[in-house]
Amino acid sequence: MSQEKHTKDFVPDEDGAYDEFFKNITQYVAQKCGGADPEWTHIPQAARTALSNDYAAWYTAYGPTTKKTHTSADTAEKNRVKKATKKRLRTFIKVYLRYHPDVTNKDRDNCGVPNDDETRTPIPDPPTRPEFFIKLLDIMRLAIHFWDQGSSSKAKPYGIDGAVIYWAILDHVPAGIKELTNSVLATRTPYILEFTEEDRGKTVYIAMRWQNEKGRKGPPSEIQSTIVP
Repeated sequence: MSQEKHTKDFVPDEDGAYDEFFKNITQYVAQKCGGADPEWTHIPQAARTALSNDYAAWYTAYGPTTKKTHTSADTAEKNRVKKATKKRLRTFIKVYLRYHPDVTNKDRDNCGVPNDDETRTPIPDPPTRPEFFIKLLDIMRLAIHFWDQGSSSKAKPYGIDGAVIYWAILDHVPAGIKELTNSVLATRTPYILEFTEEDRGKTVYIAMRWQNEKGRKGPPSEIQSTIVP
C-alpha cells in the first residue's frame, strides 16, 4: 500500500478507507512477526493480539453499517468502536512502527505510515544578535530583557534555543566578550541575574549571543554595564 501524501493526520477518517488502512497494518504486522524466523521481534505478542482483536471489533461494528437496512444504533456503535480503536491504533503505530530501527522506510510505505522528512529545513547559524536592556529589579537582582536585533517581537528567531548571557564583575572596561567569564542560557525573557551581598555596588558588564538548536552561537551583542543594586 503506497502512500501518496504525508499528512499530519495520516489515519483515514472515512470508514472504508479506515477499514482498508487498519486491515493492511494488521495483516502486515502479522506477516512480519510470523513464522519460525520472524523479521520483526520487537512487537510483543500481547500487542499483536490486541491489534488483531481491535481490528476484529472494528470490522464487526463496521459491517452492519455497509448495508442499506442498518439502523441509527448500528451507526452509533460503529462510531464508538472506531473512536476507541483509532486511539489505540495511533499508539501502536507510534510505539512499534513509526520510529523503530527494525522498521524500514519501505515497511512504513507498505503500511501507509509516513516516514520522517529526510530533507528537513537546515538550521542556519544565528545571523543576528540579541538586543537587550538591564532593569534594576531589587536588591542583588537584575532583569535582562532581550529580543532579536531590529525586531519588535519578543519571540526568538527560528531554530534558536535561547540567548547566552555573559557577565563579569570587573574593575575595568572589558576589551571583548571573552573577559565575561560567567554565562547562562536564557530561554525566555526577561532573565533574572542574581548576585551576592559582596557584589553590591560593583560594576557588572553584560553581553549576549543567540545559540541555536545545534549549540552554535551567533555574533555577540554590545557590552552593557550597570551597578549591582
